Amino acid sequence: MSNQRSGLVAEEKQALLAAIVSSSQDAIVSKTLKGVITSWNPAAERLFGYKEREVLGKHISLIIPEDRIHEEDFILEQIGRGQRIEHFETVRKAKNGTLIPISLTISPVFNERKEIIGASKIARDISEMIASKLEKERLYEEVNVLSRKKDEFIALAAHELKTPITSLRGFMEVLQLHATADSLQAGLLERCVRQTNKLTTLLNDLLDVSRLQIGKLLLRCEKFDLVAMVQEVLSGFTHSARHRFIFKNKKPVVIYADRIRLEQVLTNLLNNAVKYTPAGGTVTIKMREAAGKVYVSVRDEGLGIEPEHLTKIFNQFYRAVDPGANISGLGIGLYISKEIITRHGGTIGVKSRKGSGSVFVFSIPKQYQQ
Repeated sequence: MSNQRSGLVAEEKQALLAAIVSSSQDAIVSKTLKGVITSWNPAAERLFGYKEREVLGKHISLIIPEDRIHEEDFILEQIGRGQRIEHFETVRKAKNGTLIPISLTISPVFNERKEIIGASKIARDISEMIASKLEKERLYEEVNVLSRKKDEFIALAAHELKTPITSLRGFMEVLQLHATADSLQAGLLERCVRQTNKLTTLLNDLLDVSRLQIGKLLLRCEKFDLVAMVQEVLSGFTHSARHRFIFKNKKPVVIYADRIRLEQVLTNLLNNAVKYTPAGGTVTIKMREAAGKVYVSVRDEGLGIEPEHLTKIFNQFYRAVDPGANISGLGIGLYISKEIITRHGGTIGVKSRKGSGSVFVFSIPKQYQQ
């Protein structure tokens, strides 16, 4: 009775396996160790175009292109060792001569004595996957070409605009010399000069973005006192009575780095601090040295930054403010600042909480290593 029951279970398993093979969407083919086809499911008929009766007893080379016959030797060698082959991408030939890209999974087939008697192949058509991959590569290259053209255009446009803007600023400065200090003309000219300076800064930022994209943002390093540099940059902000600035460091901190680029970073951070801190608020700058590095922080009393923005705030053209907020900017200052600090071998980051202001901190080695 036990043997009869075991026989029934074996038959059920065999029937289940046969049903799975028959209904599979992947081509499933069995062959001997000499490459002779012993089974061929309906999916194999659909994929390769041969009926089962046409291929049983034939050699598997029937569907292998001539230039890939050597693959069969490799497969049979691996199977003979009892090894399984997974996701082997190759090409096979259909009855009508069409070449079909497929992914093969090949397993050894054992008899009851655990001897290898053949191989079972599962073939999946990957034509659509390859076509999709090629399309993605084409689109990626197309986007890269367009991006390069965009960068070239921005660089050219910014460069061409700098000359007339510089001339305009020069003309306005000449007019300022001839305007009465308290006159309406003097006030208007002062506003024009400020707006022209803002436009010049914007063009320089756009040029820097283009240089970064094509790898032409160079560092020109020199030895200088970082404390003196901070004090110099601050002198351009302290004329404003709208905010209070605190920087208590006095002892010189001599570093070897690109002074102009670090001025640019600090100016960007201070501009943001002033932009987001309400009138009468305080902007605090701190500096410390540790393990051959210098750490500089800029703390504001502004709006603070939502957590979801913190990981993206240094991305190109990203702005962590509501689109309707009356705060100017293109979202490239922090991106440029991060690139400058990174190229110095340093790091830059931010800590913030909505409604409690923000602290931007950057660190650089005291001695820049090219």
